Amino acid sequence: MKKIALSVAVLLGLSSFQTDSILCNVGELETKAGNLLDPYKYDSSELTKIVYKDKETVSEIEVPLFIGEKYRFVFELEALPKRVEVQIYNKSKESKNRKLLFSSKAMGDKSEFQFDISLLRTAYVDYIIPPAQDGVHAGCALFMLGYKLK
Repeated sequence: MKKIALSVAVLLGLSSFQTDSILCNVGELETKAGNLLDPYKYDSSELTKIVYKDKETVSEIEVPLFIGEKYRFVFELEALPKRVEVQIYNKSKESKNRKLLFSSKAMGDKSEFQFDISLLRTAYVDYIIPPAQDGVHAGCALFMLGYKLK
């Protein structure tokens, strides 16, 4: 009985994501992100729970890539109550001499955008999460990865 209840909970969690009264509709976010992926083929996606705290925080995702392939990174941030900045680096936040490859800061208040990249073995996506204010505490961001063979 416990296994059945756990399976149902996992399946429900895959279709929607509840955080502090914010419902993240994963299917809708994936559909919108998928539209920006074209003509690249879908590789993977990751839904990240963004929690706003008393001070600015950083949440990092490691993205393994194959050298020599072309990739498209797509971000869908409409389920965030307060905008976060997305930065893409060639090394992790613990590394020295890492290079900023992309920042969403120049995108303004856009909630969806893409970035194309190649010739990199691993990329690091950093979500720069601003401090919480006015009772805003959580949301979710969807990252989708696509590839195009050369």
